[in-house]
Amino acid sequence: MSKTLRIRAHNRGEKIQRIFDRQFALYKSMKRFVFTILIVLALNGLAHANLVDSNSIIKDDIEYYFQTDNSIYNLGETVEMLYKVTNSGDVPVTFDFGVVQQSRFEVSDGTQTVWRWPKLVNPQLSSFTLNTGEYKEFLKNWDMINDNTGTLVIPGDYNVFGVLNYPTTHDKYVPVSVDIQVIPEPATLILLGTGLMGILSFRRRKR
Repeated sequence: MSKTLRIRAHNRGEKIQRIFDRQFALYKSMKRFVFTILIVLALNGLAHANLVDSNSIIKDDIEYYFQTDNSIYNLGETVEMLYKVTNSGDVPVTFDFGVVQQSRFEVSDGTQTVWRWPKLVNPQLSSFTLNTGEYKEFLKNWDMINDNTGTLVIPGDYNVFGVLNYPTTHDKYVPVSVDIQVIPEPATLILLGTGLMGILSFRRRKR
């Protein structure tokens, strides 16, 4: 074999080795990506296994209880809220209101209120009475829409609370809150990761 042919064969061998090395590196990157996605999905499943996030305050023999149906939510999921008032005392207790809407719910991002209910109130007298051991529940859902923008909130931490619809100076104004976390959807993470892997693969082929 002539020297020229040996050089060409050597160059072809080096080129094939470089292609192999790039493909092998891409294969390892894909393995890491798949492994990361599996971890994300597993953690997401574990997070949603922790269903109820709750808190309560007892004042004057009345228990004020608040809960959300989860503590971690995918962006766009519905947050189900419950505010519950229980008479733990020995005598009946009557709650009188100046409006029809007897409860209030709010969501804050730590700097401002991003959602509240009710938006408007009906100024009409209403009331309910709880005998010993009786309770009254108030339910409301939040669709993660930001009242200030009309769009979905961004992922992050939020404080959610319920309270009877009294002025803040009223003795039965007892807000009870929990903290929740909103995370990107797993599908969004997978789509983002797939896009990054596509860019990485393209750059490797371009070399």
